[in-house]
Amino acid sequence: MNDPNYYSLIRRDVLQHVPAGTKRLLDVGCGAGLTAHYAKHTLGVEEAIGVEYVEPVARRASEYLDAVHIGDIEQMELPYPDGYFDCILCADVLEHLRDPWEVLRKLRRLLSPAGVLVASIPNIGHLSVLAKIIFDRFEYEPSGILDRTHLRFFTRHTIEQMFTSTGYTVHFAGANRSRGWKFFLLNVATLGLARPFSIVQYLVVARPVS
Repeated sequence: MNDPNYYSLIRRDVLQHVPAGTKRLLDVGCGAGLTAHYAKHTLGVEEAIGVEYVEPVARRASEYLDAVHIGDIEQMELPYPDGYFDCILCADVLEHLRDPWEVLRKLRRLLSPAGVLVASIPNIGHLSVLAKIIFDRFEYEPSGILDRTHLRFFTRHTIEQMFTSTGYTVHFAGANRSRGWKFFLLNVATLGLARPFSIVQYLVVARPVS
């Protein structure tokens, strides 16, 4: 959390799923605001709003975005009418929440009927985590899948279950994977069966059910 890069990444992997023509964008867990700022100046977004829990970081984001709401998304009611946003970003956010299901219901109200929610969510089924469980070394870390601030853990199945139970249709738009010769050899040796265990994060595009 003391690493400045923790809040200052531009999530191009997430932004590539923002629909063309998006005019109003909400970035939940916006950090220093650089992802939404990038969207505003490269994707034609006209209004970029952020929500950030850490106040000093939110103050930095306010220099880049049209508005930043400081506080806990689980406790606040955002002052926007139904259907206001064309796109909502939740990049590595839902796993930090006590009740991400209720937050998704809350955010669904804010999406336009044709809007999308784009999320990145860590995969607890990654090989490194499974190995730690097997060898009794499941320990929290400063960042990553076992980030010590994570309250919820997900696999592909439970991600889909979470979105469908809160009023969305969900599309798995991609994944961020571990690379390197070990994963390559493992994938070859298992004829591709180990490929799902190299996924670090799932990228999700969800649409509200009418």
